[in-house]
Amino acid sequence: MMYERFETMEDEEIVQLAQQSDGEALEHLLNKYKNFVRTKARSYFLIGADHEDLVQEGMIGLYKAIRDYRTDKQTSFRGFAELCVTRQIITAIKTATRQKHIPLNSYISLNRPMYEEESDRTLLDVIIEDTPSNPEDMLIDREELM
Repeated sequence: MMYERFETMEDEEIVQLAQQSDGEALEHLLNKYKNFVRTKARSYFLIGADHEDLVQEGMIGLYKAIRDYRTDKQTSFRGFAELCVTRQIITAIKTATRQKHIPLNSYISLNRPMYEEESDRTLLDVIIEDTPSNPEDMLIDREELM
């Protein structure tokens, strides 16, 4: 097993190693808590995103927990990690649902098929087709509008 050296260690000790730039310790903690993050993310919903996006946000929270954990605060790493993961997921949800993000959450893809799901024509094809590319035609169209 790749992480045999961590089997007898407490999480707090492994976190200290990770904070001292031990890549294996960091990887071990990220792998160990990945299912925990997945379980946490399952409780939330993010408009315009899938479950994996929330898992990634949770993993960012876990990384921050590893980076910021302090043993002198009298709390377990697991408790601190749970708090950081939850806060990161909630922050992502709040950020995505702000008023300024409404256009992003209700977008229409320019690459979406126009008429049927099997259609090769996209909205972008129609827009480009209707727009004159000749400068002379563009000037004539502009003058007709005035």
